[in-house]
Amino acid sequence: MRDTYHEQQPLSRRKQETGTENSRQADGQDRSVPLVSLENVTKRYARKGAPALGPLSLQVYPGQVLGIRGPNGAGKSTLMGLLAGSLQPDSGRVVYGPDVKGRIGFVPQDLSLYSELTCSENLKFWGIAGGLPAGAIPRRTDWLLKELDLEGLGDRKVSTLSGGMKRRLHLASALMVTPSLLLLDEPTVGADASSIRLILQLLQHFASRGCGVVLISHLEGELETACTEIIRLEKGQMTGEDR
Repeated sequence: MRDTYHEQQPLSRRKQETGTENSRQADGQDRSVPLVSLENVTKRYARKGAPALGPLSLQVYPGQVLGIRGPNGAGKSTLMGLLAGSLQPDSGRVVYGPDVKGRIGFVPQDLSLYSELTCSENLKFWGIAGGLPAGAIPRRTDWLLKELDLEGLGDRKVSTLSGGMKRRLHLASALMVTPSLLLLDEPTVGADASSIRLILQLLQHFASRGCGVVLISHLEGELETACTEIIRLEKGQMTGEDR
């Protein structure tokens, strides 16, 4: 599996606890520096009562696949919004590493696809929106369609795709510009087993090349399969690490 637009040498998994790996990789990326840090952040949607999230501190590092689990209303989507920059904290700070803020891929739970456009047209739209050079868009589109088993479907309208195909294309739209930080809010909801496998493989591919990944999932076993670390949220608080 090769990323034909933003190729890097494969990066081995970060081992903070053991210290057995050099934190500076061969390509110059210092994996001991967080891509994003939440520093004692709090987010409220109402003036009274407990905050929807926080106070909470969290860091996401290059190569990390951080899983987040918790019941509905725990603050998971609020956390994603803060990491993405689409929400601002009421207190505390969100600090991004160098060149990260413009390279965030965000896959919300609701599909952000245009149903009457073709697969290729959707990817072209998101490539242009992300500032991808025009000459790179066809190459990037072809690579993503191939990696997500959508090859040959570029001219199909999104409205004709199955649920699993839409989920794969939804991920591809966030990957038109190679992200430094990839945020996924239940990206496999309604997808078939084959689509789930392809989605998890591709996010692990990007993590192996230094992308930081944050994944929310309710699907049993999905976080254990994909993630290097898993945390649990309850009522806006981080209650512990599942591993």
